[in-house]
Amino acid sequence: MYLLYFFLIIVGVIILVLVIFGIPRKKSKRRPNIEGLDSPEVVNAFEKVASFLPFRFLRKKVVSEIRKLSPDGKLIDLGCGSGNLIVKIAQSFSHLDLFGMDISSEILNLAKMRAEKNGFSDKIEFKEGSVENLPFPGDHADFIVSTFSLHHWSNPEKAIQEIYRVLKKEGKALIFDFRRDARKFFYGLLTFATKVVVPKPLKGVNEPLGSIKSSYTLIELKEMLSKIDLHEVKVDPYLMFMIITIKK
Repeated sequence: MYLLYFFLIIVGVIILVLVIFGIPRKKSKRRPNIEGLDSPEVVNAFEKVASFLPFRFLRKKVVSEIRKLSPDGKLIDLGCGSGNLIVKIAQSFSHLDLFGMDISSEILNLAKMRAEKNGFSDKIEFKEGSVENLPFPGDHADFIVSTFSLHHWSNPEKAIQEIYRVLKKEGKALIFDFRRDARKFFYGLLTFATKVVVPKPLKGVNEPLGSIKSSYTLIELKEMLSKIDLHEVKVDPYLMFMIITIKK
C-alpha cells in the first residue's frame, strides 16, 4: 500500500512538472497598472493577501537570498508596504539598522503599527518617498532590498540609478519582481486569484494579475540594465519572477 502511495505521488509530481514546464511562456505587451495604494480599502485588502501562504513563502525566500549576501550596517526596504518583510528582516538580522520606505502614507501607517506590535518601533525607521527620488543621502546604505515594486516604478532606470547613488562603496542591492514572460500556467493561477480569491478592492485594481502584466521580460530587463552604468549586476530568472543583484 505504501509503495502504491509513493508511486502515485511520483506520478503526480511528474504530471505537475510537465504541466508547468510544458505550457509555453506568455508573450504580451507590457500594460502598466495602477496599484491604488492611496485607497484605504485597497491597502487593507493588500494586508489580508500578504498573509496568504505564497507571500509568506516569498518573504522567506527573500530573507534567504539576503542572508547569502551577508548583510551588515544599514538596510533599506524600498516599497516596504505594510511592513511584513522589514519586520521579518528585523527578526532575522538583529545587528542591522533598518529603514522602510514607501510612497503611500496609508500603507506606511500599517507598517509602523506592525513594527510596534512586534517590538521593533525603535529598530525600524520609516520614510515616505519615491524610489525615483530617494529621501536618503549618497553613500548611505550598505544594503537595499525591493520586492515586487519594480513594475510600478514610473522611471525604472532613474530609480536604479538612485539605488546605486544611495549605496555605499561595496554596498549591495537585491531587487525581486515578476517576469512578464512567465509560463501561461502561472497566468492562469493569477487570473483565478484575481477573479475569485482576492478581496473585492483588489479586483477593482486588477491585482495580482495586473502586476505580472506590468512587469518586464527577461530580455527587456537586461536591455534596461545595460543602459545604466553599474559596477556589477546579475539577473537570476525563475519560473515567474526574477532576482536582480547589484554590487557597487
